[in-house]
Amino acid sequence: MPYVYLEAPSGAMIALPGLGKDELWRLLVETVHSLPMYKSHKRYVEEMMIKETPQISPQELAVQLNIPQGEAIVLLDEIRVEKPIIDSTSPEKSSRTAVDRSLLDFNK
Repeated sequence: MPYVYLEAPSGAMIALPGLGKDELWRLLVETVHSLPMYKSHKRYVEEMMIKETPQISPQELAVQLNIPQGEAIVLLDEIRVEKPIIDSTSPEKSSRTAVDRSLLDFNK
């Protein structure tokens, strides 16, 4: 099996068995799901941010929530697969706005 060599922030080289895209994606999702705030972040993004900004990018989401970009990628992927994107101008929009709730409201 071929190895992939990655440089760690310390400068050390790390040899990993060659991982395909599927294995790397699975590892990223597994890592994100283990984060303590993952469920709260997912609920907040589902209920608030996607409704207000349906086309938000992972980079923008990561900056706004101060979360790792990998977490933002997984969150958006899972949410957009589960629910189609709803236009924020549609009448189906929730009557509660971001002003009514904060990120702490989703930590339940």
